[in-house]
This record gives sequence, structure tokens and C-alpha cells, in this order.
Amino acid sequence: MDMTDKNVSIMNIGSMGYLPQVFKKIENEKKLNIVYLGGSITMGCNATKTELRYVDRSAKWWQTNFPDAEISYFNAGIGATTSQFGVARVQEHVLDKQPDLVFVEFSVNDSSSPLFMETYESLVRRLLKAESVKAVVLINNLFYDTGTNAQGIHNAIGLHYDLPIVSVRNYIFPEIQLGNVCLADYTADMLHPTDLGHKMIADLICNLLDTEYSYYKKLGAEKKPALPEPFTASRYEDAQRFQNYSCSPVMEGFEPDTHAAEQWSDPFKGGWIAHKQGSCIKFNVSGGIIMVQYRKTINKPAPVAYAVIDGDRQNKVLLDANFDEDWGDLCCLEEIYSGAKGEHTVEIVIDTEGKENSNFMLISVITANK
Repeated sequence: MDMTDKNVSIMNIGSMGYLPQVFKKIENEKKLNIVYLGGSITMGCNATKTELRYVDRSAKWWQTNFPDAEISYFNAGIGATTSQFGVARVQEHVLDKQPDLVFVEFSVNDSSSPLFMETYESLVRRLLKAESVKAVVLINNLFYDTGTNAQGIHNAIGLHYDLPIVSVRNYIFPEIQLGNVCLADYTADMLHPTDLGHKMIADLICNLLDTEYSYYKKLGAEKKPALPEPFTASRYEDAQRFQNYSCSPVMEGFEPDTHAAEQWSDPFKGGWIAHKQGSCIKFNVSGGIIMVQYRKTINKPAPVAYAVIDGDRQNKVLLDANFDEDWGDLCCLEEIYSGAKGEHTVEIVIDTEGKENSNFMLISVITANK
């Protein structure tokens, strides 16, 4: 297979006010802070060693090109999560770390829908508005057997803001269609990369950085661009996430979940649990959009709960913790209200118990569009 032209992966080189500002900082200040935000591919799923993940491989570009600089990077990947959750956790998991550069990878977790176009733009805008963030780079991964991803809607947003974009799909999928690629070399499950697949993603990112750095050496850096008007309604831009350490709901039968997380990327920590029918937890929140995260589990039968907004039990929302897939438990994010802005009450009530001592796990409540 001849895949020497890595430039086919560069969907957009981006404004000279983005990555060149990063190069300027590291040259002048000799330090750089990077965050990678995404799903299981960013987390490093199927890489055999931490240092073989695309995140760690691509971070070496900075260490190689600026050996005297202090480079720090953080992997904020959480498996089976979308940009809808990304925008809700971006403050705590990304912006609180004061990054200069953020890579965003959600193109196989988001679907090509208006919802995810809006949540993705809301995330991008939240990042670009942050004082510390000088550049955002978008990454398009793919399902290797079908080529499916959300890069159509994601890159429409990227182009609207003239961001740098790397498409893994545009690099490898034409070769897959021609039969020039042994898929088993790059992925074992048609989604998560092997070590060689992680290396490919990192090589494409490094190619973008090489290309952009050569432009910077010739042309210098422009001022960071002003934000244009939103492409969508961008209602999720102010998303705020509430967990047991950041709010005090009224509980009857629920209690804070204090299980010790095995790793940083555990998406199930920080919520509340209950198992008895009639158990209730009540929140007072503000916003025009309300979402909840709860665990769907393969450990069935699991409890079934419902959500009530402003006491309207006739329009309660079912929250069924039974998961139909078999690959593991899911951190499910569900929008339970979209309407008038202002103050609202949210009640979560256990309707049906699961098997003995099987807990319903409410992970968080998220509000937006305040």
C-alpha cells in the first residue's frame, strides 16, 4: 500500500491566528500545555501501551521540535461519550487545566444530526472563548468498514471558524475501498485502532503540525481571530454539570455514590444511587435545557426510574437502566427538557426495582441555555 501523501488528510490548514500563536508561545516562553478531548480512541482503547496511544505519540512532536521547552499534556478521553457530554465537562476536564492547545475527537461518537452539530459547535465556541486557548484542532476518525463518521457536520463547524482539521477517514478509507489495506493491521473491531492505527493517527497530526509550522516560519503569526456569529443556535455553550460534590439535592432513599474510581476516565463516579421503589432525589436548577446522565447496565434486570420536570407527572420521562448491548455498561446522557428558560425542579423517582440490591445510578444533572 502506498499512502505517502499524508496531505490528503488535511481538510483545512486553519487561520494563521490559531496554531501559529501556539508556535509563537512555545518559542518565546519555552512551555506548552495541551489537552486531548474525545472518546475511547483518544482514551487509547486497544493500544497495547500508554506510550503507543495516538495522544502520546503526537505529543512527542512538540518534544522533538522544541527540546528545551516544558511540554505537558493531558488525555481527557472518556469512552462512549459525545460532544454533548464534552461541552458539559469541558470546564472541569479541559479549561480548568489552562490549555494552550486542544485537540477534539468526537467524529465516531456523534451522529450526523442537528443535535450534535449544535453541541459540537457549542463545545468549539466554549473552547475558543477561553483566554488560555490559542488553537483548537479537529480530528475525524472513522468506522473502518463503512467509513461512517460525523465529519460532514463537524467540519462544517470547523470551516465556519477556520480551524485546522485532520481527517483520518480521507486518508485511509479510499485505500480501504480499493482493497489496498489489510484492515486487521489497523483495527481489530472496525473502530478502535491497533498500535499501527494509533501511529497512523499520530503521523497525520504531526504532518499537519509540520505543514503549519513551515508556514509559520515563513509568514509569522496573525492575531487570534474574532469569533463569528454561531452557525447553529449554540444553546449548549453554557452547559453546567452537577454532581454530588457540587450541589445538595433533597434525597429520600438516594445517597451519594462514593465508590473509588479505578481510573480518571471512569464516567460513573460522582453521582447518586438508590434501589428501592419510590426513592426520590430532587434538584432545583436553572436553564432552558435539562439533561441527566445515568448508568445503563448489562447486569439485568436493572431498576427503572422516571424524571419529572416542575411536578408534571403526566409527562414524566422514562429512565430505563437496562442496557440492550453486551459490551459493558453505558453512561447514558438523555435530554429530558427543552423549553422555557428559568427556574425548574427535577425529580428522579425509582419506579421499578431491579434484582436484589441492584442500584439505579444517577451520574449527573446537566443544564444549558440559561
